[in-house]
Amino acid sequence: MKTHQSPHFIKRVLAWIYDGLIVIALWLVSGLIAVGLSGGTVAHSILTQGVMILIIGGYFILSWTRLGATAGMRAWRLQLRTLDGHPLSYTKALHRLFWCVATGAPILLGMATLFCFSDRRPLYDRFTDTHMIQLPKMHQATDERDTRNRSR
Repeated sequence: MKTHQSPHFIKRVLAWIYDGLIVIALWLVSGLIAVGLSGGTVAHSILTQGVMILIIGGYFILSWTRLGATAGMRAWRLQLRTLDGHPLSYTKALHRLFWCVATGAPILLGMATLFCFSDRRPLYDRFTDTHMIQLPKMHQATDERDTRNRSR
């Protein structure tokens, strides 16, 4: 199995910014849904918070389990895998989401811990036995296949 390199911090931050924009949009939509569910009044309640958590958390969990990456991660060719190379299960994705929030990933604090370890895995990846990989560019993969086919 080919090993992939760990993505640079800058690419992780750029994916984080991209996903941050999506989270803002989801936050606005979930607030609108909560207002609709509460009968048109501004709902500063557990209902509003619950709807926001379900929608925003659902975005990350579904992206990680179904596609292996959020939209921001896909834009920078990053993918999330278990340590043995498999896609994340729903349970593993839920645990990762919990540890991302608990270690301060929403404010980049958790991501900064990747500088503390030689394998460049932040705390939330360590706690969930996951890692992010940098996928090759499409034309590089095609060039490698062409080179292998010519050498046969």
